[in-house]
Amino acid sequence: MKTPSKKSWGYIISTFFLIAGALFLFFKSDTPFEGFSSGGYISDGYFSAGTMTDDLDVRAIRWHKHNGYERLVFDIYEWRGILEEMPYQKTDRVGLYQIGRESTNSKTIDGELSGYRAFSAKLPSMTKSKFIKKMEVYPDDDNSYFFAIHLKKEARYKVFSLRNPARIIIDIQ
Repeated sequence: MKTPSKKSWGYIISTFFLIAGALFLFFKSDTPFEGFSSGGYISDGYFSAGTMTDDLDVRAIRWHKHNGYERLVFDIYEWRGILEEMPYQKTDRVGLYQIGRESTNSKTIDGELSGYRAFSAKLPSMTKSKFIKKMEVYPDDDNSYFFAIHLKKEARYKVFSLRNPARIIIDIQ
């Protein structure tokens, strides 16, 4: 039996680390494709996931234009209290969320975030957005926030969450 060459061992080791890394990311996330429909983007309906908590804060919302779609990323932090040296820290929890719209002809995607003490993020400027006209946020009760993303035109969307650090992502196409 012939011993594998150094080049072959390099391929074997590289492949092992690639597969191990992919498995790590898959199992470390909140199910990376959580809430996806089989086709990805949908025209109406809601995505919901997460677990109930009461100590989270949306610290930042990032908006990016991509080739063919736009992405909103909600960066989630844990609120640790005003007496802590660092009152906010990254977390792997996204709280409970429900995001979507009731009908295809609606030009608003709305969402509810439960388990949030605060929504301290500044809303990003989306003046150059092809899809988004504006975004609004409303407190509901002690630990819930509603938001509305008003669209310029009908669009499809998908929503999912990631962990480490926690993020809720909304892609609009």
